[in-house]
Amino acid sequence: MRTLEETLVLDLPPLPEEVFRDLLAFGGLSEEARRGMRLEAERLLEGAAAFVAGVYDHLARHPGTARALGWEGRVPEEELYLRRAFFSAWLARTIGVDTSSEFARKVYRAGLWHGGLGPKRAHIPPEYVGLSFAMVGRYVAERMGDVRPWLVYLSAQEEVMRKGYEAAIALKAGRVGVAFQALGLAHPAQPEPLALRVEGGVGEALAKVFAVNPALRDLALEALFAEEEVGLWTESKTLWRLKPRWAVLKNGRDVRYLEGLATPLKEGDRLTLLPPGR
Repeated sequence: MRTLEETLVLDLPPLPEEVFRDLLAFGGLSEEARRGMRLEAERLLEGAAAFVAGVYDHLARHPGTARALGWEGRVPEEELYLRRAFFSAWLARTIGVDTSSEFARKVYRAGLWHGGLGPKRAHIPPEYVGLSFAMVGRYVAERMGDVRPWLVYLSAQEEVMRKGYEAAIALKAGRVGVAFQALGLAHPAQPEPLALRVEGGVGEALAKVFAVNPALRDLALEALFAEEEVGLWTESKTLWRLKPRWAVLKNGRDVRYLEGLATPLKEGDRLTLLPPGR
């Protein structure tokens, strides 16, 4: 007989920082290589301002990206300034070879925004994002003797961003439209209700919500270490369960007293994440 706590155990994708760390390790980007890359920062910074301006000139001229950004006919100066400032900050951290967890989450969030979850809800096709990384790679290659560690680093970033993009796209896939809200101490991590679509039930909806909002996972979930069979052996696996005294409500009813994660959803249902001490 399962306890109530065991009824809300989720199988979620790795956090952005875990993906970033694993990819950098797979690519063999050692700390020694990172130190060498940071010593090259001055050469890369010399032409960075002109490079950023050139990137956005190109985005504004290209019909596909201009249409996606809403820049057909006229480029809003204030928006252009903000986008260039954001890109400049990212480029500076990239030139400094930032491998922190916080940076990984920013890159992941950029993927979410490209998938339509940004302030303008603009959808940027993934091929344009990939080509933008290629433009950065070319910029580095024109100034560096050995570009290999930079390509590993940029490829890892691109993959983290792609996973954010895919999480944003998955949020809109499904026949049933529902809403999710977070209350109490979880509200700052998800201040606005989140609209999403599902095919199944509560488990699918929560998996999508926690995929697009890692900060909410930090607050509401705790890791549960398990094992799964892979062929003739077992491998360790991390699952996630709701922390004690947290609850998920479907239209005001605790889903643990319904069918747990298998609780079905219908059009217009509302899920509420309710922390203790509200």
